[in-house]
Amino acid sequence: MFFANTHRAGAAALILALCLAFLPGATGAEAASRTPAVTGEITGPTTIAPGGTTVVKSRYTKNGSNVPAATVMLQKYSGGSWIDAAPITIKDGWGKRTIYPKGTTKYRIRNYNGSAISSTFNVTVRSAAVTGEITGPTTIAPGGTTVVKSRYTKNGSNVAAATVMLQKYSGGKWVDAAPITIKDGWGKRTIYPKGTTKYRIRNYNGSAISSTFNVTVRSAAVTGEITGPTTIAPGGTTVVKSRYTKNGSNVAAATVMLQKYSGGKWVDAAPITIKDGWGKRTIYPKGTTKYRIRNYNGSAISSTFNVKVTGVPSSFTIRGSGFGHGVGMSQYGAYAQALAGRQATTILEHYYSGSDASWRSTERNVAVQVFGPEPYGYSKGQYSDEKSTTTTTVSGGTWRLRSSSGTTLTSGSGRTTIAWRAMSDGRTKAWVNGKAYYDRSGVALQWSGTRYLSSSGTKATISIPGTHGIYRHGQLTVSEINGRINVVNNLLLNTEYLYGIAEMPSSWGTSDRSALAAQAIAARSYAMAQTMKTACACQVVDDVRDQQFSGWVKENEGTNAYYGKIWKAAVNDTVKSSTNALLLTYGGKPVVTHYFSSSGGRTVNSEDVWSSVVPYERSVADPWSLSAPGNSMASWTRTITQSSARSLFGLSDVASISVSKKSSGGTMMALTARSSTGATSTISGKSDSLRVRLGRATTHGSLPAAWVSSIG
Repeated sequence: MFFANTHRAGAAALILALCLAFLPGATGAEAASRTPAVTGEITGPTTIAPGGTTVVKSRYTKNGSNVPAATVMLQKYSGGSWIDAAPITIKDGWGKRTIYPKGTTKYRIRNYNGSAISSTFNVTVRSAAVTGEITGPTTIAPGGTTVVKSRYTKNGSNVAAATVMLQKYSGGKWVDAAPITIKDGWGKRTIYPKGTTKYRIRNYNGSAISSTFNVTVRSAAVTGEITGPTTIAPGGTTVVKSRYTKNGSNVAAATVMLQKYSGGKWVDAAPITIKDGWGKRTIYPKGTTKYRIRNYNGSAISSTFNVKVTGVPSSFTIRGSGFGHGVGMSQYGAYAQALAGRQATTILEHYYSGSDASWRSTERNVAVQVFGPEPYGYSKGQYSDEKSTTTTTVSGGTWRLRSSSGTTLTSGSGRTTIAWRAMSDGRTKAWVNGKAYYDRSGVALQWSGTRYLSSSGTKATISIPGTHGIYRHGQLTVSEINGRINVVNNLLLNTEYLYGIAEMPSSWGTSDRSALAAQAIAARSYAMAQTMKTACACQVVDDVRDQQFSGWVKENEGTNAYYGKIWKAAVNDTVKSSTNALLLTYGGKPVVTHYFSSSGGRTVNSEDVWSSVVPYERSVADPWSLSAPGNSMASWTRTITQSSARSLFGLSDVASISVSKKSSGGTMMALTARSSTGATSTISGKSDSLRVRLGRATTHGSLPAAWVSSIG
């Protein structure tokens, strides 16, 4: 009896031990407390071109919960065994990694000690790939054409030269249609489908085949559009225009039917007579209506088009002329006057009332900021370069760096890049050829072919990233201003600076240089009127805040500097020496010459555009702007929507807008809107501020000028 009970107890203990042995993780106290699991999958493409990439995504959990932070290992099967390929960082249970398979590969993911391993997943790498697409229209009229474009790659790189075959699906199988020549990976071909066709592209041996693409050929085609207004008042009319073709050719004579969508279906509205493919008809919509056009049997139907009938316009068209603020010289006006035989001095004295253009003593030098912090109060970075570092690259010739005391710090030759930094202690640092040079008052960069270094030597140029110029003349002074790098081009005013002024097309001097000479005198006078500014260590900056200066870019413009030489000759026409040139003055002082592109027939008094009365900037007749060759702004239109008009004038709706006040120069100074109930609202201001305000409300976002003739 005792033996039997002992036998049963031993058996029970054995069974219990076996059960515990086979419980998951029951290999120790630590292992028993966790059940890790890791998964892996490809979330990018599973088949890629040679050299392509895809993405692996992994999840890592313990006891069913995401592991907050860990690293798992992506493994690949290679040489008959699994080897580690790349770690994947896990955060909140998830991680991913971009991979670059060299060929078709089997992958899996394991945790740090291999106690959890994902199922395997594969990436297939194609040895060659070919693509095809229609880049022309995918639906064409009978007899029409379109364009097929193909790309052919091997191992992820474009094939330099090859021929691939365009195939079409015909008679239940793929047949060769036309070869496409491949150059640098790409090729295209115009095709002439006889009917709706499915295409694909294969390489020479069929190892790479593109996806399929289709071209639909219409048997007949009809189009319709509104050529009159698409928004009309109640009781108004507009015009429908239609084209009818068969097999790509205009139908000589036919009748098509205008249909309207009414009561949930399309109903015939009015016939349109077709002659030589075209027809039109005046329509009288009773309300907002959707239309289409069909041919006699409905085998060809146009896309739909709408006419909106409303009590107020859905939009207004602004009609105007001119480009720019309107004060001072009109550049297109100067061009037309020059073509009419007027001299530069006469042109300037016309636009600047009471001024005198004559030979006078001038300043010798001018300092032009080409890179650096804002000196005028505009938003930082709007025009300025708010950076503590930059580089200058010398191309050609020799160069040297000089300290503020005139000591040569270093020199060199050939293409060299110098790195600059504004130091926190106020010094300027130059780094070149592995060595640093410092100066608290700035460093001068000089180069050959200038009056500062080897004037008869090789003509070097300087470029600075982010600027719109290249610098051939003078020297660059690089300094620190308020923790920012400041670069100033020190130039001769009468020649070196003006050679780089990019404010007027040099081509305008092809037959007569008077307009260019007027621009040169105006630019000289403007610069002469400017004083030195400590915020930039300069007199002028190189953009629209003062005058556009691009240096060698302007002077070297055109093939073999053809246009640059014309501009340079025009500048030279206005110079006697480095300190004597034609200057525009008023009361013996240089004129601050504002100028702009073109007017609407008159220039504008300065106080009508800005605030101050400037005695030499009076409104004068300018018919030349409107007649100048090539002036695309002699007339223009912009659009303002009903919604924008409501917001601009603060009315519930806007039925009409008028220019209710104009300046003596013809620019708008007040606009009045009227609602459908008769309520009015007026906005007013200086011409240029009103131009900005109205311009922002247009669909274009801006207005070329304030010469607005009508809004309707």
